[in-house]
Amino acid sequence: MGVVFGGMAASLDGYIQSENGDLSWLNDAMAKDEDYGFEATMRRTGAYVMGANTYREVAGMGGTGSAVPTYVVTHDGTLATKGNTQLFSGDLRDLVARIRSSVPEDRDICVYGGGRLVTEFIELDLLNELTVSIVPVVLGAGVPFFGRISSLRRPELIECRPFPSGIVLLTYKLRRPAG
Repeated sequence: MGVVFGGMAASLDGYIQSENGDLSWLNDAMAKDEDYGFEATMRRTGAYVMGANTYREVAGMGGTGSAVPTYVVTHDGTLATKGNTQLFSGDLRDLVARIRSSVPEDRDICVYGGGRLVTEFIELDLLNELTVSIVPVVLGAGVPFFGRISSLRRPELIECRPFPSGIVLLTYKLRRPAG
């Protein structure tokens, strides 16, 4: 059975987007010769799950035409999609079960933002791994990485990978909360 993993970039002070919605700070920080795990993520992924705002952002940059199935979690049934993309509205546990039954066992499910969606996956104990790319910039305000988490979590660090650009990838194994 495949792993459900998530990954997102955040500023040093924990924001995934600036107050005015600008993401140039993220693109400006990335060096052309640094991979940040993108290649490995593509190799292991059998399906992507993303929120509508993330989907719009990725589609606006010319992405989502992938042959890999993509599920967009949204209540907006009119959201235009392309490629192998489907809209989903409902219980995330049902979505994960549906995806697991349709992708090869050696492939994983990648939850690719946004912050609310990653938080929901954590709250439902659906996320097995979380990779956070810490970008060396302080925004001061904006959209926080996590929403409200109802119980204390103690993720286990499984990898810390720094890059010359100053970006650091932290990968954690998530465990169910005690209780």
